[in-house]
Amino acid sequence: MKKALSILTATLLVSAVSAQEIHRAGAVTTPRDIERAEAVLGGMDHVVGPQAVSDCTTCTILDAGVRTADLMVYAGRYLLGTPYVASTLEGGTKEELRIYLTKTDCILFVETCLNLALTKMQGHSDFDALAENLRQSRYRDGKVSCYADRIHYTTEWIRLKEEKGILKDITLDLGGVKTDKKIFYMSRNYKSYKHLKEADSDPEAARNREIIAGVEERLNEVPQTYIPAARIREAEAGIRSGDIICYMSGVDGLDIAHVAIAYVNEGKVGFMHASQADGKVEIDPLSIADYVKSRKNCPGIKVVRVL
Repeated sequence: MKKALSILTATLLVSAVSAQEIHRAGAVTTPRDIERAEAVLGGMDHVVGPQAVSDCTTCTILDAGVRTADLMVYAGRYLLGTPYVASTLEGGTKEELRIYLTKTDCILFVETCLNLALTKMQGHSDFDALAENLRQSRYRDGKVSCYADRIHYTTEWIRLKEEKGILKDITLDLGGVKTDKKIFYMSRNYKSYKHLKEADSDPEAARNREIIAGVEERLNEVPQTYIPAARIREAEAGIRSGDIICYMSGVDGLDIAHVAIAYVNEGKVGFMHASQADGKVEIDPLSIADYVKSRKNCPGIKVVRVL
């Protein structure tokens, strides 16, 4: 009995140490998250593309014709079952790059899978390289000094990556339309956000709110695009695995409510995502069109292709 208790105590201590947050490569993370990131990156060496290379010890995934989107789907499948945790990045008292693969929300899941894939396509399999890619992905100009430096609107996240040649919004190509809906949710509902709610009295919170309001103004200079719900079934034919699916929000001032990775299997155009309802990363049982149909306030989707 004593031996069993000792083993249990040791296991709990190891778990506690593994969950302890540390600083690595300028990021807040845990040993378990580092281990998991490098396991995903290492496993990508075995992803086979359309031009599979055999009997070649020096060939890479690039030689095998593997696309970034293929690796993104691999990462998503590896992370199936990861617990959904809301406000994953809101810990601590100051803004820091936070990297977790043991817990996630919807946009963090997609962003992490994309940057795992980009890191591997660059020829790296280490956490430090992933951390730098995530810094550049999540923060405007890679700068991490305040809450407003983080890219909060998915629309801005997409547009900045289009400028870098990482993503392409293909919504209009699939029969989508433009909309003049304006983005203003964060600046007007600032009291709902931990780092903005004291903007009426705290100079730092006020500055963060002002920066975000400026971002909203810039985003509103270009119309948003989306595929209306009634056209999604037809548009599904042009969607392929690894595309980023953005479920548009029907809330005034908010652009996108949910983000997922397209997963086409046996003719079904489905998706994988961090599901708040089911509390984990999963391959959803519904198709993209049926999921939109099941939502009360989703006017349609945006489709973004990984280049």
